[in-house]
Amino acid sequence: MPRTTTPPALATDWAHVLALRLARQRLAERTTPDHLVDVVREMVGLHAQVMSSAELQAAARIEGLRPDDVRDALADQRSLVKAWSFRGTLHLLTPDDLADFVVAAASRERWREEVWLRFAEMTESGIERMIRAVGDILSETPMTRADLADAVAERLRDPSLAGRLRTGWGSYLGAPAQRGELIFGPNDGRNVTFVSPSAWLDRPIAFAARPDAGEPIDAFARMIARFLVTFPASSRDMIGRWWGAARAGLVNDAVKRLPVDVVEVEVDGLRTWVRETDVPALDAVEPFRGVRLLPGFDPFTNELPRRVESILPVAHHDDVYRTAGWVTPLVLVDGRMGGTWEIAGSATRGVINVTRWSSWRRAARPELEAEVDRVAAFLDRPLAIEIARVD
Repeated sequence: MPRTTTPPALATDWAHVLALRLARQRLAERTTPDHLVDVVREMVGLHAQVMSSAELQAAARIEGLRPDDVRDALADQRSLVKAWSFRGTLHLLTPDDLADFVVAAASRERWREEVWLRFAEMTESGIERMIRAVGDILSETPMTRADLADAVAERLRDPSLAGRLRTGWGSYLGAPAQRGELIFGPNDGRNVTFVSPSAWLDRPIAFAARPDAGEPIDAFARMIARFLVTFPASSRDMIGRWWGAARAGLVNDAVKRLPVDVVEVEVDGLRTWVRETDVPALDAVEPFRGVRLLPGFDPFTNELPRRVESILPVAHHDDVYRTAGWVTPLVLVDGRMGGTWEIAGSATRGVINVTRWSSWRRAARPELEAEVDRVAAFLDRPLAIEIARVD
């Protein structure tokens, strides 16, 4: 964040910030299944690198949600899509947010960077040809990864490209996804499929089909404004990590063009941004009291500052934010990270293993049991609880 001598609009602490975020993210008070699309929109996407985790993220915010609700929204209602987006990782998005992302993403196309091209063993012009080929080949009819890879390789007369496009990560297909030429379709058995976003959603999505979409930096600014609603008190580094922006200047430039007024607030000594209209709410919010089970990769956890003792015991930082971008499921106790959890056992004798980092208040145990019951109901399987303490 740029250095400034202007006094902050408010000085507060992370307990208040997290309480407001929990409220804004439907974790303090959950909503109902008919608001699934609203939840995804408010979160500006749910992390979906592991699809079961994305479903649990939605369930953590929606009382009575079922896995089929998410699948129906993707495959039947087409009110949600799954695509490579922020940070080059998979997310569930609303169609409107996908359209905005495609424009905003043009502010930084990573495949133009020399280090990316060396890794991919491709040229910038080769990537452009591959993107156009994917856009020409995909339609509303789902196509498996293998079929798409073969079709692109044949069109470009490059047999070696087929093997690269078959990789399970978004190293190659993330580029056409970022341009709005590819999203995931319904699974074909165990095989993923892809479709054309514009054809699937019956509206222009591809960047090439929207010459009047506006400047990418302005689209990025609009998405940051949306992000600050649900993640108030975010610093430049937090916004950059969420977006995957390598250059601090890109975030600074976008913040200067926000469509809303923002001010700086100081959170335990750290300067952060909030919308000016949110300052009274942040000042007045009461610290959260309760227990929540947050699944792996949950946006609440992803977008927290790193190594802040009042949020997460620093000694356990690496138990949560692990190698290769893995984010562990967390037990939230009274707004602070109190441990981790995982599901083990069989379909008939499942258990949630909780690793507790510190002493909890006595009433936290029945609140934890209620959370486990919610997860069990969502997964439609019985789950016991086993707790181990690690200091």
